Amino acid sequence: MPHTSRHLSVNRVRLYQAAQTASHTSFPVKGQGTVSVLPADVPEALDIILHQDMPFTPTGNACGLTIGRAGIVLWAVRHGKRHPIAHAEAPDLRLDPPGTHQPYWLSLDSNNRRIRYGKGEMLRALMLYEFTWPDKNDPNGMDALCRQLRHVSVRGATGVQLATLQIPVNLDPPPHLIAPAEVTMESIAANRASVAGDLPLACQRLYDNVAGPGMNLSPPDFAEFAQAIQYSIVTPGALCHTKLLEKDPSFGYLRVTLDANQGDSPGQPYVLEIWPAGNGSPIHNHGQACAVIKVLHGQIQISWFSALSPGIEQPWGSTIAHAGEVTFLTPDYYQIHQLKNPSPREGGQFCATIQCYRYADDNIVHYEYFDYIDEKKQTIEHFLPDSDWEYLEFKRLIQEEWKAAMSGQRPATA
Repeated sequence: MPHTSRHLSVNRVRLYQAAQTASHTSFPVKGQGTVSVLPADVPEALDIILHQDMPFTPTGNACGLTIGRAGIVLWAVRHGKRHPIAHAEAPDLRLDPPGTHQPYWLSLDSNNRRIRYGKGEMLRALMLYEFTWPDKNDPNGMDALCRQLRHVSVRGATGVQLATLQIPVNLDPPPHLIAPAEVTMESIAANRASVAGDLPLACQRLYDNVAGPGMNLSPPDFAEFAQAIQYSIVTPGALCHTKLLEKDPSFGYLRVTLDANQGDSPGQPYVLEIWPAGNGSPIHNHGQACAVIKVLHGQIQISWFSALSPGIEQPWGSTIAHAGEVTFLTPDYYQIHQLKNPSPREGGQFCATIQCYRYADDNIVHYEYFDYIDEKKQTIEHFLPDSDWEYLEFKRLIQEEWKAAMSGQRPATA
């Protein structure tokens, strides 16, 4: 008998970038793929239809999911007749209420005989519903039908944006990155980490530049750099303390840029970000860029969100990355997050991360902003990546401040 489920285990996966398409699209391979549908408006119900022939006709072989105000219905058309396959009415399966704007995705996996449905990014962790069919004695003939499906159409929505993956949603890429020399059979079997070779080329280049041991806060000419930054953060009148008082509390961290905007990233591609204890960022995206983040000092909490929408306040997952660890994001995975130094007390240990960004080679838009949610206004705003200091100047100022502090001089306070 067919089986529905909402929880399954995962394993390691190779990343595939989504292709942005018009309102009609096709999977590269028959019988498998994932489509993400972001509608501007759905008056009544949203139909995501996988069909055998183009153009779609109501009597042609197809399988579809109808997402309505009361729940979802999975249906099939064979030999010109449409009939329901399964339905569910859990609240999280329904169309989202006004104020919540996120994609709906449908994944077809004929090899494993299943269809999956979710919201947000095309991740197994965001799957809400699964339908499976038996390999034998299937009264609905789903196996023979689904292996022939390739084309995608959407009905019932306006202003549709589509994205497709050439593979089904099966295995989520772990957010932690490790070097190839660190990969073990255990790490693969437990799905503990990704390697740069599985990421888009833009991420691979960034990882190669920042993952090495030389990327740290202990330069040979200033071994006390981290200690001096901590002093500057907690000491009234000091450089970092003064700058933090000038900033909006929702942007309570420092951005120290290492180089100039060269036109292939949103803002400067390499940024040292300094996070005082308890401080963090708003929920934000990254302009559809790729990014690699390495923790240089302390620890950072990363919380992920299914979409950038004021109606989505709870993260679907989170992790804490520690000094020396590396994570990533792409246009399709982990693109929307919130960062926070989880230290519970004021004046606790700061965190430092090196954040590096690059557009994928096929990105011809180059959106220069990070969009974020203004918690007070409950609106989506634009942040143009800026700089509090250039790195070498910041290092020089901190070094001078530290030297003065070691000689007994205290900074002047207002």
